[in-house]
Amino acid sequence: MSQPDAPAATLKLAICIPSYKDDASTLIRALSTLTEAADCAILLYDDGSEDPELVSNHVDALGAYPGLKIHHVAAENRGRSFARNWLVSHAPADWILLVDADMLPDHPDFLKRYLDAIDCADGPALVAGGFSLDQVSPVPETRLHFAQARASDCLDAATRRTDPGRYIFSSNILVHRNVLTDVPFDEGFSGWGWEDIDWGLRVADHFPIIHIDNTATHLGLEPDARLIEKFGGSGPNFARLVRHHPEAASRMPLLRAAQRVKGIPLLAPAARAVAVTGFLPVGLRVAALKLYRAAAYAPYVEPA
Repeated sequence: MSQPDAPAATLKLAICIPSYKDDASTLIRALSTLTEAADCAILLYDDGSEDPELVSNHVDALGAYPGLKIHHVAAENRGRSFARNWLVSHAPADWILLVDADMLPDHPDFLKRYLDAIDCADGPALVAGGFSLDQVSPVPETRLHFAQARASDCLDAATRRTDPGRYIFSSNILVHRNVLTDVPFDEGFSGWGWEDIDWGLRVADHFPIIHIDNTATHLGLEPDARLIEKFGGSGPNFARLVRHHPEAASRMPLLRAAQRVKGIPLLAPAARAVAVTGFLPVGLRVAALKLYRAAAYAPYVEPA
């Protein structure tokens, strides 16, 4: 389903949702109920999920959306950065709200807070609303991810302002088109991990980054095996980040940990075994998960 683009001048905000095997219908329906939705376009890019039921769910949800809607189903998976860049290129507004398909706004004035931020912005900028777990409860299979994300990702605006470019979670951000045109997402990142921080650090060199408290809940908690797979497989992306931003990376405890454990035999499988052992205290499991990631990244980083 697709509708022709409206002139950018006629709309204040375009909501852009990249989706890959995630059902965005809950998010779309929640946005549809907000008073400001009628004045905001919504764009959904399905990145080659190849799931007819998912497409049907999206079509049904978009049918109830009161504003302009654009729905694109890709023939093949091209990756998250490509999907977001496609959305930006087709967005019929100068201000773009990027929200992942598995997010859910936490506040009834979610869109209003972002529209107010547009009114207050002194030119092109990036406005980060933040990440929460307020509307989700873990099950045993996702307790590790819940604890890890709550400790590392659920940060208030004041904390995020201490290092504005580093604390960018593109699952819930408002950004001006000029920012995305001048500083596009790097499609050289593949799979999962670190492209958000790379992009945020590059944006910080050229545009203001404004952190506000306007969170959305991440509904897509990962089971242990999938979380471990993501952490273990993102070493090349982390190495790319370190090459691009050596000064910023030097401030990250993860880089120092990876350098310290480089060459220690059997550390990664041992830490992994502790992290996935469900009866152990969750704090210990999170610590083991961090150690596992450092050990998995160690082959990709240079010694200190």
